[in-house]
Order: sequence, then structure tokens, then C-alpha cells
Amino acid sequence: MRKRLFTKNSGIGLVSLLFALLLFFTATVSNYNGTQTQINQTTETYSHTLENIPIDIKYDSDKYFISGYSYETEVYLTSTNRLKLDSEINSSTRKFKVVADLTNLDEGTSKVTLQVKNLPDDVTATVSPVSMSVTIGNKKTETFPVKVELGDDQIAEGYALKSYELAISKAKVTSDETTIGQIDHVVATLPDSMRLSGNYDDNVTLQAVSASGMILPAVIEPAKAKLHVEVNALTKAVPIKIEYKGDMPSGVSDIKYSLSVDQAVIQGSQEALDAINEIVIPIDISAIEETMVRSIPLSADNVTVTPDVVDVTFTVVKKK
Repeated sequence: MRKRLFTKNSGIGLVSLLFALLLFFTATVSNYNGTQTQINQTTETYSHTLENIPIDIKYDSDKYFISGYSYETEVYLTSTNRLKLDSEINSSTRKFKVVADLTNLDEGTSKVTLQVKNLPDDVTATVSPVSMSVTIGNKKTETFPVKVELGDDQIAEGYALKSYELAISKAKVTSDETTIGQIDHVVATLPDSMRLSGNYDDNVTLQAVSASGMILPAVIEPAKAKLHVEVNALTKAVPIKIEYKGDMPSGVSDIKYSLSVDQAVIQGSQEALDAINEIVIPIDISAIEETMVRSIPLSADNVTVTPDVVDVTFTVVKKK
């Protein structure tokens, strides 16, 4: 009887021990998972880099003219709050701005620190670069003549400038006193990459330049002007000639020819045109035994030829 009681109590004790161990491990794992979740939630950080953020420059625009500065900068944002970060990334909901405050700076060139204003809590920002250089001078406005400048490289090969007309002859230029003293005139030019192979009629940007042609910082009124340019194709009419090669067939006494056109128009640079006085077509007559018509392509060095094909009629005279 005593032995059975001992066995029964031992079994109950073992079950209790196993149940206690199970509760302990369950609580430990639950506590560990909860701790890990809390760690992950508090340490996860989001970031984003914004480029071409405009710089809000504070200065007395009625008194001063500024130049030599950057218009935009790069901002690196970080936050543990994804919703707030997304709001600042989106330009339509963005609250922050980058400011350059020049109100306490004197005339001359200075370096000013860029500041981020109106940044929400839980969001941090780093500006790159952290500062910018700016030149401040007393504002001045004068009127200057406007000239059209067209480079030879802006007219396509095979064309020449015929005429041009600009809608204005003078423009108002605003800059600092030192720069105004260096301005010689205002220029109207075509876009750098443009090469005209036809007439041009559009607005072009105006720029203030020194006597040596250096572009100077200024605000010009109007900023653009209507420019009309006419160009002519460089062409030349040259005769077309046939040159026989090879031996006359044995049964043929003569081969005469006639052309559908006896002249061609060539187009190209002036140098290429000067080098060509005629277009010669070599014809091997050894295989021409009957009257026939052949279409022959026309070409010449460094030019285009119009028409590019000529019809040649060969009339064969048989031996009697």
C-alpha cells in the first residue's frame, strides 16, 4: 500500500514539474518576442534624398542685386515616422524649406550657411552643401543696345546666312554697379546646339556681355526677343557628260547618246562646290550592241546632286 502511494505521488510530481517548465518556456518566449518587436519598432529608421530643392534667399531686393549663388540644393531626410517622412518627400505636402539669410551681410562676396526651416518633429534634415557663396552689390539699371550674333557653326553645311531681323533694338539691364560698368551690349543668339538648314522664327534668350563677349550676371527686360533668320542653300549648276570606255562592239560603227537632263544642281559647302565643274559618267560601251535606255545614278564628292538619277538613251549605228 505504501509503495503504490509513493508511485502515485511521484507521477503527480513529475507531471507538475513538466507543466511548470512548459509555462516557464512559454512565458520566456512570449517575453522575448515582445521585446524584439519593441526593439524593431523603436530602432527602424527611414531615409530619403531629395535633389533640386529650391533655396529661399532672404535679402533686400529693392536695394541689392545678388549673383554667383546656387538656385537649388540637395537635402537628406531621416525619420522613424514613415508617414511624416513621406509627407516631406512629396512636394505638394512638404512643409520644410531651405533658407539662405543674407539680411545681415555686407556688400561683396560672402559664404552663407543654408538652414532648414519648418521641419516637422521626428524628421531630421542634412543639407549638401551646407553653405553657398553669394555676391551682393548695389542694384542698378541701364539700357543697352541688343545685337544678333550668329556663328558659322550654327548654319548647316551647304547653307549660307541670307538675312536676320530682331524685334527689339534695346533692352533694360539690371545688375550690381560693378557689373553694369562692365556690360558692353546685350546679345541675341540661337540655342548652342542648333544648326540652321532652313528659316528660323522664334523667341531667343537675351544675355548681357562684356566687350570681350563674356556673359555677365544680370536680369534683362525683356528676357527674350523674336528673331527671324533666313538662310539660302549653297548650290551650283554643272553639266553632265558621258565618257566612253572600252572597245566598240565589232558590229557597231558608232554609239550616240542623249540625256534626259543635261545639267545637275549640286549642293554643299562653298569649298566643295568650287572643286566641281562637271559630273562625268563613265560608260563601258563594249556591251552596248543595241539601242537602249539606261538609268544611271549621279553623285559627286562631298555634295548632294539633284536629280540623283539621269536617263541615258544610247543609239547604236550598225556597220554596213
